[in-house]
This record gives sequence, C-alpha cells and structure tokens, in this order.
Amino acid sequence: MSPSSEIVACSLCGKRERADYVCPDGHYICEECRLAPPDRLVKKVCEATKETDPMKMALLLIKHPAIQMHGPEHHYLVSCALLAALRNLGKFKIDDSTFDKAISRGKRILFGSCGLWGVCGAAAGVGIAVSIATKANMMSDKERSLSMQATSEALNEIAKIGGPRCCKASTFAAIEAAAKFFERKLGIKFSSLENPRPCYFKVLNEECLGDRCPYFR
Repeated sequence: MSPSSEIVACSLCGKRERADYVCPDGHYICEECRLAPPDRLVKKVCEATKETDPMKMALLLIKHPAIQMHGPEHHYLVSCALLAALRNLGKFKIDDSTFDKAISRGKRILFGSCGLWGVCGAAAGVGIAVSIATKANMMSDKERSLSMQATSEALNEIAKIGGPRCCKASTFAAIEAAAKFFERKLGIKFSSLENPRPCYFKVLNEECLGDRCPYFR
C-alpha cells in the first residue's frame, strides 16, 4: 500500500472518497466495505455494481476476508450475483429490496446441507434467483418448475465434482450452470463469464481436490 490523498473509487461498491492509502495497482476499498459482515458486503456490492458478468462479481466478493473459505454466505452470494447481473441487463424487475429477499432465503439453508440434505446451498441459490426473478411460489406453474429445474441442473454440475465439499468450486459450477440455464430456458445471455481457472483459492483449501477439480488448473 502507498500513501495517497487523491479521490478514488472503492473497488467494491464504487463509493468515491479521499483515500489515505491506495494499492500499487490502483485498488482501494472503503472502510465500510473493509469492515462489512458477509451479508452487508454482498448486498452493498450487488446494489452498486454495473457488472453484467455474475462470475466476475462472485470472484470479487469471495476474495474479501469476510467470505470464509467454506461458509453459508456462498448460498446467497450466488443468488445476489445472478440477480444483480439480470438487473444490469435490464431483465426482470429487480430493486434493492430484491437482495434482502435473496439473502433472507439463502440464510435459511443449513451449513453443510450438501452432505446432510443432498442439496448444495450454491445450487439452491440458483433456484432462489430464478424464483425471485420470475416471482415463483408454491402455487406457480411454469415459474415453479423453472426454479426447480435451475436448482437441479446446478446441483448436477456440483455433484460431478465430488468431495469433500468446496464452496468456491460449488459457486463457480452453480454460476456456470445458471448462465447456461438462463440462455437456454429464458433467452437471456450474460456477458462472457470470467474464467475462474486456475483457482485462486486452492492454496487456502486444506481439502482441495487438486487435479480432480475442474477449476484447479
């Protein structure tokens, strides 16, 4: 970090303010984003972003120290990144309250649900995003089916990876599956997804699958 007195934008939320220190590469994180808990961080960044690539958003968020290597915050992070990208593409009616809804639903998914329920929370996060975007509920017809199909497809891709669990790989697989689903089923194409390979987090994961993981190299 190098001393600074210039006005710069936060690399996460875009807030412009006078910075005391800026990274040599020009990155700056405001104090509110630096100290934010996971739910507040995800909501704040997704409200402010103009990004249309949900993978790029997810990669930005999960590098923040508030997002653990493994943790239930990945469940709603997937939902919010997808919903923010849909909003920025001008698809569906998505406002700031939408992210509160996604976070609330995602928080109800049990940590470890992948092994205990057979439903990874990142895959469920895709279903939550589809449900919210299409206004699905238990009485819906097509919308309810779409939500379950989206979850199923994401879950299938995550299941192919094997275990033990990796919340980062599950997040990547869920977003890639979601992008294919939205294009095929709803005619919505995200901007080209950022490639999460080789995985930035492999040195931090004590249970990393190594070459068995499609994101390792």
